[in-house]
Amino acid sequence: PKGREEVRGISKGAGVGMASILLIVLVLAFTTFGVLSLVSAVADLKMSRKALDTASAYYQAEGRLQEQLAQLDGELLLGSAQIPEQGLWEFKEDVQEVQQLLLIVEYQDGDQEEGRYRVLWQRLVNTMEWNPEPGIDIWDGGM
Repeated sequence: PKGREEVRGISKGAGVGMASILLIVLVLAFTTFGVLSLVSAVADLKMSRKALDTASAYYQAEGRLQEQLAQLDGELLLGSAQIPEQGLWEFKEDVQEVQQLLLIVEYQDGDQEEGRYRVLWQRLVNTMEWNPEPGIDIWDGGM
């Protein structure tokens, strides 16, 4: 007769060992997923802050452009504005180190109902030329 410890070739200790290993694997898996979630959240926070800084700089530059446009409007109203030869004014404001907000305004002569000027376009332009790094040499199959 065998003791109560072993029934049909399986001891009680083996069941406890398997449960412990399963528990350790689950704890490791949940810890890994938790760390990955934390890393992802930190990356999202950095990206959100960068987007906030970029949008803030853009709208500050746009506000400065609008101040320049209001000043031009006042000068046109008083008749003290110097009208360029082509009838176009160009206003620029830095947004970031490599970007500017560009505003092109056209003089409107005559009908005051249309206004004293017309905004032709406003764009965000890059001020730095893009120079890609030279690629790596890849074997083309020839000898």
